[in-house]
Amino acid sequence: MHKKLDELSVETSASNLSLGGLLLNELAPEPVTYPLVSFIIRNWNYARFVGSAIRSVRNQTYPNFEAIVVDNGSTDDSRAEIEAAIADDPRFRTIWLDENLGALAGALKGLDVARGDFVTFVDSDDYLLADFAAMHVQAHLALPRGVAFTSSAVIEIDATGAALGTGLRGLQLETRNGGLRSSFLVLRLSEVSGAQFDQLDRSIVAHPPTENGWLWSPGTSNMFRRFLLKTIRPRAKPEVMFGLSADGHFCRLAHVFGGSATIAMPLSAYRLHGDNFFAGNPALDGVVDVSGPARRFFPARRREAMRVLVEDAASLSARMGAWRFWSSIAQVLDSDGVSSVQVFEAPQAQAIISENLPLLFATFGKWNTLRKLRELMSRSALQAILHAADHGSAAYAPRMIGIEISMLEARLRRKRRAKAARRGLRR
Repeated sequence: MHKKLDELSVETSASNLSLGGLLLNELAPEPVTYPLVSFIIRNWNYARFVGSAIRSVRNQTYPNFEAIVVDNGSTDDSRAEIEAAIADDPRFRTIWLDENLGALAGALKGLDVARGDFVTFVDSDDYLLADFAAMHVQAHLALPRGVAFTSSAVIEIDATGAALGTGLRGLQLETRNGGLRSSFLVLRLSEVSGAQFDQLDRSIVAHPPTENGWLWSPGTSNMFRRFLLKTIRPRAKPEVMFGLSADGHFCRLAHVFGGSATIAMPLSAYRLHGDNFFAGNPALDGVVDVSGPARRFFPARRREAMRVLVEDAASLSARMGAWRFWSSIAQVLDSDGVSSVQVFEAPQAQAIISENLPLLFATFGKWNTLRKLRELMSRSALQAILHAADHGSAAYAPRMIGIEISMLEARLRRKRRAKAARRGLRR
């Protein structure tokens, strides 16, 4: 019998963190511990795979973690496999749901009781390599600036475990935006050797929040900061969330809030077995593979991301800054890395904006909202949104003329400044 949720205590013994080659506990006035990592393993009828996922968590070289297994009402032999794989490991807890709530709602059940500083959602058909947690935590501790989450490359395997390929399943970027700080200047984990740290430094790319497009590998590959997950968690009812995934919801929202970093090193395995929710084929250069049923839930995913932004708009815009808040609207509505103007030409995006106009008006004021939206999109797109929201564009015409004039003046000022700068460079 596994520990109940309220019976488990997590050991946080003094660690072997070092700074500048010296043990931190010899420098600090009190013991300094490793951050706690929470692994949330979601399972539904994957009895044939879930044991490997659990054992991969148990085999982590990183010493300070807890694991929460959420079974979504499986009807196969999953329970027996889960209990056998956990054995008597006190770091594991189990949540047995009576019905399948879906991947995202199941993940939230685990998140509700997670206590870690960092969280990884583990799909039960995938598994982690032994140094997954150590390398991700080391990346978070050594990046020049904190990021919302890190995402690592994967080994693609088939249902039998045969290797099919290696790499990031997100966008393959040619530019390098920065590695880690010097190993002498950051907190070092004893589980990460000098050679591993150097390899991590060479393989990591930091992505600012304004960088667009899907940059990341699937859910098991990501390690998030837990405090941020609680800020951007979905607000919909479970039945609305049923077709949504944890990485589909959290990756883009977390990125626009606090940026991300990708690690080109493979630190987990992504299993292609024919029943994948998102991608069921090996990754190919220049090909976006959504061979699973995930694509039909993209509109619901965008609506839920937009709901999170708008319902907490006042707080989020204050924390992110007004310009980034408004540009993030375009980012969460898009999956293909196109410009914000192109995003709002799509009828689906226009429909989502029109649904949320009342909340935006209430938070920012009617005319300020219209001004911000006009800066993001074409005049015709904004008119279509007003029409869909039963706000006749004719009623807004006088004030919209003023908005158009002020935007024209702003463009002219920018051109004059750019011209003056070029003239100054020639002197």
